[in-house]
Order: sequence, then structure tokens, then C-alpha cells
Amino acid sequence: MNRDYFWLKAVIFRFNGCLMPYFGLQLLHLSKKYTNDLQPNSLFLHFLPTAYLLNGFCPKKTNYGIYAGPSFSKLRLEAKYALPIDVQIDPYDFKTGVTVGGYFTWNFANNVGLRTELNFDRKGGKSGLPLSDGNGNPLPDYTIKDNFDYLQLPVLFQLSAGGDFKMQIHVGYAFGYLLHHTDKFPSEIRVVTPTQTIILLMPEAYKNIDHSIVAGIGASSTMANGMQVQVSLRAFNGKLNISKGDSAFDAQNISVALVAGVGF
Repeated sequence: MNRDYFWLKAVIFRFNGCLMPYFGLQLLHLSKKYTNDLQPNSLFLHFLPTAYLLNGFCPKKTNYGIYAGPSFSKLRLEAKYALPIDVQIDPYDFKTGVTVGGYFTWNFANNVGLRTELNFDRKGGKSGLPLSDGNGNPLPDYTIKDNFDYLQLPVLFQLSAGGDFKMQIHVGYAFGYLLHHTDKFPSEIRVVTPTQTIILLMPEAYKNIDHSIVAGIGASSTMANGMQVQVSLRAFNGKLNISKGDSAFDAQNISVALVAGVGF
């Protein structure tokens, strides 16, 4: 079988200010025997240039940095079954937390990159329903804050537009591990109607793992010394029910973070 099917030519040229490998695959001989009798070594030789092309197609520019900022989060509760009353149970309001972390970005094209982060993120919520003490007396000025501290790993697809000043879009997924939580919310909610009192069990135990869909926008400015100043606003939509036990509700984390940082 004639092995002289094609030859691979790689040319390095400058594109948009960076080196980019360009591969041209030229077919010299493609005999009938080759088309009718493909062998594993032939397939390997055929796909090897493509694999190498995907690996080195675009410039491998990297940068890293740190960031911090406030976050605003709450627990979204969804009833596991139809409630016997026509009322929306939403016991949590948004509370203020904090996000601190670092990032590493691999720009595999001029305006396209993969951004991975590792951060500490304090989530949770605060009471949004009127509370009472053990004797049923209302506590109008008493607010309970539940904190959920996560070690979080966002993996984001980054699209950029611009020069030294860039606008960015971040889309991806975040994986979190629960380090610690303080759950001070009552173990049950009593809904009183003219005809009955309904007791709904609240979540009392939570899973260690969480994951969220992430979407956001940002901007970065490159200074004269090459350092970058960045700011971003992003939303985390929890997709995992983090509650355990006999609660009447599924619980999911939702949050918004506004962070600023520097990159190198």
C-alpha cells in the first residue's frame, strides 16, 4: 500500500500581534487502494495533523490575578408538593456576603479564553417572614441571617471585545464545597388561616456539594506596565437541591457578586 498519501506543511506567521501556527494539509497521492482499504495507521496519519492543529491553532496567552467584592445571596425554596393553601412561601430575603479569590485565564484565541477560578464565597439568606418567640409573641425587629461558606471552583468561557480596554462576557459552571454553615432559621413555619394552622418543616441539614450555572459581564483595562484592572458582575443560579431530610422544601442557592481585582 502506497504510504505517500499526503504531506504536512506548518508555517508560523504573525496574526493580530501574536504567533499563530498555520497548518496546510496537501494531498499528493490518494490511490484507490487508500480509499477502499483504510487501515488504522492510515487513519492515524490522517487525523494527527488535525489534532495537532487543534492543540496549537491559536496563541497560548495566559494571565492570572486576584479579586474580591460583595455578594448578595438568598436561599430559594420550592415546595416538594402542592400546598393546601394558595400562598407563596418565600421565607428568605437577600443578604450581603463576600467573595474573595483568584483566577487563571488561558486565552486560546485573540478574544476567546477559558477562565478558571478558586474562591471563598459566603452565601445564605436572611429571614423575610415575621418571626415569633417560643410563646408566639412577634419579634418585629429580629432578623436571622444564615451563612453558607463555600470553597468554589468556577470554570468559565470568556469572550472579549476591545483592545487595552476590553468588555467581557463570562458563561460557565461553578462547583462548590460547603466548608461551614450557620442555620438559625426556625425548624418549621406555621401558616395560620381562618380555618386551620399548617406546619411546614424547614430544611435543617444540607449537602456538602453544590453547583451553579454562572453568567456575567465584566471589563478590564491594561495599564502601561502590563497590569490589568478588572471588574465583573455575575449571577450564580444554583441547580442542585442542597437540603437533606424531611423538609417540605427543596433549597437552592442563588447569588449575585460584584468583584474587582488586578491581573498580571
